Amino acid sequence: MLDTFAIRANWSLHEPRTDGRRVRLSNGSPVWVIIKEARLVWAEVSLPKLLHGHNGRVLENQKQLDAALAKFHELLNGIAEASEIAAWDVCRTDIAWNFNKVAPPLIFAHGALRMPGIHCGATSHADGEGVSWIGAKSRFKVMLYDKARQMHVPGSVLRAEISLRGQRITHFLGTGGFQNFSAIYRAFRTVMALLPPIQTPTKAANWQDALGAEPPEVRQRVLARLAHKPKGTLRRYRRRIEAAAAKLPENFSWADILPAENPPPPVNCEPSNRRRYKT
Repeated sequence: MLDTFAIRANWSLHEPRTDGRRVRLSNGSPVWVIIKEARLVWAEVSLPKLLHGHNGRVLENQKQLDAALAKFHELLNGIAEASEIAAWDVCRTDIAWNFNKVAPPLIFAHGALRMPGIHCGATSHADGEGVSWIGAKSRFKVMLYDKARQMHVPGSVLRAEISLRGQRITHFLGTGGFQNFSAIYRAFRTVMALLPPIQTPTKAANWQDALGAEPPEVRQRVLARLAHKPKGTLRRYRRRIEAAAAKLPENFSWADILPAENPPPPVNCEPSNRRRYKT
């Protein structure tokens, strides 16, 4: 489940390297580093890309997580005196999973929802490609998007992604939790289940359901005329309207599609060979 992963360090190099900003460890590598005064001070990697050659797949279990972290450690230890994995100072953990769901209507339906713990509402990406909720200083971010569309492959795959930085990492994962697949999944499920369920109306039971069948510009004009209503009331209207507009085939709840013990079967997107990182 871990995706992009970054650590802070202060490790002496085996051989001199030029100081500089963020650079690849080697040509085409998914590992990025920062060198200052002959010491490695920061490193970041796409763990799925490091293990599988691309990030259309996810780390599916503890074995794959261990293998990816060990490979990252091996590469860093090749240029510096890297400490043991358990002692790493983690500064970013992205957690992601792919779902066998048609992404566009679900992305659309989530656009009016609020994520508890994040003050700002959702931000819709260009052309409806995704939706995200971003907390203060980007230390907590939740995003939904179509992984198949991003990778330019056939079909549609819903990807849910959580990005944690700073104290948010220990808040959700605890100390050392980045090495524990079960702890990572529990954190992922806890966050995603905070999003309210989306009820799909079978018929227009009220004016919000009826308005959901209208074009976006009509919906926006009506909501603009209701701007004098309390913010909470307006948010409830918008949620119901956008859920109706998404035309989901059934009710959707993150708590329901994420089992308590283990994640659902993963869905993998395979890129063309020219996009693959050669391990």
